[in-house]
Amino acid sequence: MRVCLVLDWHPGSIGGVQSHVRDLARLLSSRGFDVCIVSRRIGEGDIDIEYSEGHYLIDSILPIETLFVPPDPNSLVDALFKLKPDIVHSHHIFTLTPLFALKAASDLNIARLATNHSIFLAYDFRFLWNTISLILPTRYYLQYSQAVISISKAADLFVESIMGSDFKAKRYVIPGGVDSNKFTPPEKEPEDDIVLFIGRLVYRKGLHVLIKAFSRIASKRDIKLYVIGKGYMEIPARILAKTYGVDNKIHFLGVIPEHIKPNIYRKAKIVVVPSIFNESLGIVALEAMASGRPVIASNVGGLSELIINGETGLLVEPGDEDSIGEAIEKLLEDKNLRLKLGNNARKIIEEKYSWDVVVDKIIRVYEELLNYG
Repeated sequence: MRVCLVLDWHPGSIGGVQSHVRDLARLLSSRGFDVCIVSRRIGEGDIDIEYSEGHYLIDSILPIETLFVPPDPNSLVDALFKLKPDIVHSHHIFTLTPLFALKAASDLNIARLATNHSIFLAYDFRFLWNTISLILPTRYYLQYSQAVISISKAADLFVESIMGSDFKAKRYVIPGGVDSNKFTPPEKEPEDDIVLFIGRLVYRKGLHVLIKAFSRIASKRDIKLYVIGKGYMEIPARILAKTYGVDNKIHFLGVIPEHIKPNIYRKAKIVVVPSIFNESLGIVALEAMASGRPVIASNVGGLSELIINGETGLLVEPGDEDSIGEAIEKLLEDKNLRLKLGNNARKIIEEKYSWDVVVDKIIRVYEELLNYG
């Protein structure tokens, strides 16, 4: 079976969708599938991963690589016609290349499905989104999909809010996966009190809230905060750290090579995912849990589905630095709780979220789709 994975970003760039596609391509190939990737160049060179064999780059209608410039539809159709996949699997339902691919695949009589990786504010307000969607390309193009996978129940509810109850495509909830062989617990607990944040430095990821919470603890104990990622919030975050007098305890490490990430997780005593909104699942939480790290995460979107409060992590109110600070102090002072949360998190990853488990569920969708066709 030849599967064509379609996304707007270059697979060697930063982001949850890109990481998902990279891992899915690797796992499908290991199962004997013939995998190709169709993308644009957006974000090319972000990380030290290159794709050439089986990777088809398409053009934009203008010589500008940004999501706001549509792909060249003819270039996309040509790619699918030449590649002749059995299935087109589009990733992300709010960018144009994967949406265009659904219609192109329909026109070429190719089986097709989409994965929804995102939610937005008020994702469960059906009347609002069903109305707004009338002017969104998602509403028009997603109707060409024969199936839709959502990475969380929240993401699936968002699809229903947009498409309405008469949407004909079969819907599945299959979480994003994590490589549980790559992300593993440390042999012994870290000695240093290191709190870790990994993610795009944008407002909704809540780094500024974490810095405020961290500053209250840093005045009372020897603690460090490692910040990994890049984005427009880096300068405001640095200013905030200096304003609170903790700039010497917060280390902005930028973007790190993928092969270093597992060891960074293992060095952290706590991982915090302080997202304020729009978190459909949380790849960082998955990686941290696979690494046996106790996770503090906002009680928002798919994070509240992933983490069982007090069992596999701690949930806090989004945007509330007091509850984040209290959770950090609680974990730093209670080794038994840290070990309990980390061990339980690793177990649930192995049972439900390891890519070895997740990819089999996706393959069953492919088989159902081809049988249906």
